[in-house]
Formats: sequence, structure tokens, C-alpha cells
Amino acid sequence: MKHLVIAEKPSVGRDIARVLHCNKKTNTYIEGTDYIVTWALGHLVTLADPEQYDEQYKTWNMDTLPMLPEHWKLVVIKQTGRQFHAVKELIFRKDVSDIIIATDAGREGELVARWI
Repeated sequence: MKHLVIAEKPSVGRDIARVLHCNKKTNTYIEGTDYIVTWALGHLVTLADPEQYDEQYKTWNMDTLPMLPEHWKLVVIKQTGRQFHAVKELIFRKDVSDIIIATDAGREGELVARWI
């Protein structure tokens, strides 16, 4: 089984892959004997716009506020959708046993990984 490492950006992913002796390079990940290293491109996912919850939120109206959805919706960012789907495919590979989050330790880095 292999460990999947998710970095926040390609340059960090390449550095991690070098240290983990991963040599098989593709456009979306680098693979070795024990590890697969992939990356985000900043945010790959974002919160849905209000109108994606309900048409009543398409325009601001005091009668519909506050807007407090039971579950927050996430949407894939169109410009980075290809990388999101590549990471998703890796996450569900049969030979991946676990996921290592290697994004920045701050709030935003954690958010990038958790939303993926």
C-alpha cells in the first residue's frame, strides 16, 4: 500500500517527492515505491454562492437573512478543476492506504486540504 501526500503547491510537492525518493512524474503527481505526492494549486474548492442554496438568496433581502444553511456546500473552482479531480482520483486509488496532509500549518493551508 502507498501513502498519499497532499502538498499546497507544486513546488513544495516536488521538494517532498525528492526527499521521499519519488521519481515517476506526471502533470498532477509524482509517485515512488511507498509514496504518491500530489498538490493543490492554492484553493481547489470554495464555498458555494448563496443562490446555489436557494433562489431567494440571489438578491439581498433583509427578510431572508441571516442565511444559515444546515450544511455548507463546496464547489470545485473551474480554473483548477482538473487538478482537483486528479487529487480526488488518487485519494480513491485502491493502493492508497492513508493520506498525509502536507499543506502549510496555518489556517489557510489546513483549509485547502480539508476542503479537498
